[in-house]
Amino acid sequence: MQKQKLPAQYAPALAEYALDWLDLSAAMLLRFERCEWMMHAEQEIPYLYILLSGKAKVCMSDESGRNLLLCYYISEGIMGDVELMMCRKEAISSVQAVTPVVCIALPLQVYASAILAHLPFVLRVAKGLSVKLHTSVSSTTAIILRPFEARLSEYLLLSAQNGVFSERLIDVAEQLGVSYRHLLRSLKAFGEEGLLKKHSDGYHIINETKLREKAAG
Repeated sequence: MQKQKLPAQYAPALAEYALDWLDLSAAMLLRFERCEWMMHAEQEIPYLYILLSGKAKVCMSDESGRNLLLCYYISEGIMGDVELMMCRKEAISSVQAVTPVVCIALPLQVYASAILAHLPFVLRVAKGLSVKLHTSVSSTTAIILRPFEARLSEYLLLSAQNGVFSERLIDVAEQLGVSYRHLLRSLKAFGEEGLLKKHSDGYHIINETKLREKAAG
């Protein structure tokens, strides 16, 4: 993670969240690299994060410590809002950067009391939480009801960078709720169908159209 004082050119982004009135002397700009963890469940959250660019995925751990995919991706909005509204200091879920991520970070020790007392911000957070609830319910329904091949196809399409899927397979298996061997068999079958081709840097998508058809199935 790279951290610096918030440059002035990023301050206008706070207007969308009714926070353009803040004294930003303590605000930070954070940059996370691909695959870097931004938050860990049950660990303290030092900041309220406002995403400016990039994609991240949200995971929640079960009692055995396995990471389960809660919703596929987030690419905008606030992270840490659920915990802020609950007055909770520890993260409920873990967040990992899928691409390089840039975000504004507001130290909660400095800003929490002031922003919670600002009604326009609270209303904006409430709207965002409603969207997150809908997304979470939709994703959970998809995980329960859709065939694994369809879920895997969608995951490959969403997480591939420049047509290459290169995430750690053991993590992917955990997040999609299947065994590592089952995932390997499925990826091999996709290769035999002409959808993917394995290279040293990961799995290259060679037939995106058919993969999308399978994801919709």
